Amino acid sequence: MAPQSEKVQQGQFLETEAPAFWLDYAALAGHWQAVFGAENVVFRPNDAALFGSADAPDELRAMFEIDANLGRCQPSNAPAQISAAWVARARQMNHLLQALLGQGTHVLPRPLWRRILADIAIDGPEIDPRMLAGVAAGFAEGNRAVLASHPALSKQALCPDLACLPWQEADPGLGYRASQHLLAQFWRIERATREAQNAQNASPPQPASGPVHDSPSAAKPRAPAQPSAQPQPSAAALRVLSPLALQNFEKLHGSPFYSHNAIGPEGEDCPAPPYAPAPARSLPEGNTGNVIVACMKNEAPYILEWVAYHRAIGIDHFLIYTNDGTDQLLQRLDAMGIVHHRNNDAWKGNSPQQYALNRALKEPVITQADWVIHIDVDEFINIRCGNGTLQDFLALVPDATNVAMTWRLFGHNDVRHLTDTFVIGQFDHAAPKYCPKPHTVWGFKTMVRNIGAYTKLSCHCPNKLNPDVAAQVKWVNGTGQDMTREARDKVWRNSVKSIGYDLSQLNHYALRSAESYLIKRQRGRALHVDRSIGLNYWIRMDWCDHKDISIQRNLPRLKQTFEALLQDDQQRALHDAGFAWHREKAAELHATPEFATLYAQALEIKLTAAERVAYALALDLES
Repeated sequence: MAPQSEKVQQGQFLETEAPAFWLDYAALAGHWQAVFGAENVVFRPNDAALFGSADAPDELRAMFEIDANLGRCQPSNAPAQISAAWVARARQMNHLLQALLGQGTHVLPRPLWRRILADIAIDGPEIDPRMLAGVAAGFAEGNRAVLASHPALSKQALCPDLACLPWQEADPGLGYRASQHLLAQFWRIERATREAQNAQNASPPQPASGPVHDSPSAAKPRAPAQPSAQPQPSAAALRVLSPLALQNFEKLHGSPFYSHNAIGPEGEDCPAPPYAPAPARSLPEGNTGNVIVACMKNEAPYILEWVAYHRAIGIDHFLIYTNDGTDQLLQRLDAMGIVHHRNNDAWKGNSPQQYALNRALKEPVITQADWVIHIDVDEFINIRCGNGTLQDFLALVPDATNVAMTWRLFGHNDVRHLTDTFVIGQFDHAAPKYCPKPHTVWGFKTMVRNIGAYTKLSCHCPNKLNPDVAAQVKWVNGTGQDMTREARDKVWRNSVKSIGYDLSQLNHYALRSAESYLIKRQRGRALHVDRSIGLNYWIRMDWCDHKDISIQRNLPRLKQTFEALLQDDQQRALHDAGFAWHREKAAELHATPEFATLYAQALEIKLTAAERVAYALALDLES
């Protein structure tokens, strides 16, 4: 058997190649009994009625914090299963790929493996679960022991009463032959193998360079370069990483969760020719075109840049709600016909943002729109194809109804002080593009075609799918890849199957400068800066690992649109006043010991991407 390190190099991981651990309940019981003691491990039946009804035992109520006044919970929809024919195709292909990797001559990175399997997808009925009942036979003896040791379980708990059907693999359809498809993909496998070997031989790995590509076909999948030896945590990491985080750091090396930048187009760190001014858009009567709806609070220094930028790439209207601060500047923009401003001070419920989004659905500017986009003022839509406009992207996905605009998180870039210059020009270092953990890195916001498919907007994605329109829904990611099966019902982040930045991404400047971060933290919880909203947030968001200046091709046309807005003297005065207020607030916070300490601590923390991932994963578990 090949050593584990060699298997990882070949693209084989225990988590995906071995049977799921939870099938073997006897082994699961033995594992936890060894940890906690046999007397402290008790199995109970997973009875949906107990979890969802008002007569749930007090023990479960306490464990899961279920309110005694709540009625039956609504179960979430199970994810859609792939077709039986696709499973048959994938099984045959995986058999060949495993045989190839077993020779030890080739490397198959997981993204390429997934692409090969995605290319052979075919629709059809799902596998009948009754044909899988025979799988339980191998665990029957162990299950009997579990039942004997845990009297709370009934026989039905581990032996469901299903009518068994003999296993029969589905017809893969259309005369499918895995060997033919493998030969068609073999050039990609050989290229990935060469690149992996080159990356392993390079010391240290050299940064990629080249032009920013304009189409998915131009993207070059590259094998991720990982350190050949187990890396050691830095001195900065040792000061802030908990024991659990240090364990996570060790486990990340060589794992599928190790972050890297080797996906999508190269050349993000190289200057490219600026985009040309976009032609003026003409809309039919009664049509509001592409509309952004946003919620803001005390954001005056950043609003004009954000509005000017999105007008320059093809946004036609803005509907902006405020519930404290920035009102005067937005009221002036409203009077100028640039935005639609709504005061949201009278919000009700648990979230001012959700209250505003519920109201927005009744606004004519939304009901008459082609596309509705909900993003915040620290998020910029970065179109990376054509002339960098929204229409250039949409032309490549003409049948899409929903676009998942995936975050690229940008850190503070060693910018400490507030300056009245463009955000997209100041901050140009971001998280790795391949970063499946922590979960926030691959969060997305959604661009929604206004076809009535969903009846509710929420922070990241629409929800409450209209079953009458469900068949028309098609989700795509930032590479134009179809991700409908994964995202249609309710998903707010990408997975390794659906990540893609080739054509578009959402640049997320959550921190901006260090002083901006101070003001953002103070706004959230005045004078009570504890760890949860202080350093934790900074470490989660301060990604400065890879240079990405692709959005800066927009700077010339942004400047032109921005200066046109400042031709209005009143608007210029309000912009200047908003920036002055933020500078005064920053000075006030510097003079407050609690915030001064937070500021100094944040600037001292310099973590690698792997250290930051380890920290965030430990936070998730510890909380």
